[in-house]
Amino acid sequence: MKKLYRTFKGTHHAPGDETFAKTTPCSCSPSWPALETTANGYMVRALPSSHYSIMTNPEVGTFVARCTGCHARYLEPWVIDTTDQMPYAWARDSD
Repeated sequence: MKKLYRTFKGTHHAPGDETFAKTTPCSCSPSWPALETTANGYMVRALPSSHYSIMTNPEVGTFVARCTGCHARYLEPWVIDTTDQMPYAWARDSD
């Protein structure tokens, strides 16, 4: 359980926080060129999806995706890009 907490404590807690993602429409052309989020203190790619994953569901967690260009908050379902290698430096940290 402690490792799971350490996994999530490095994510960006952004509900109501405009410092990571602005609550404005995407101003890029074309809209939403790419998405990003933070995990374990690292920036990782996110992808639009027809559903949320358990980690990206706003009713469960605090993950937020944003546009890579204008940093607008992505309000539709999204998932972390599983083809992108997830950084696991936190797993090597000693307690």
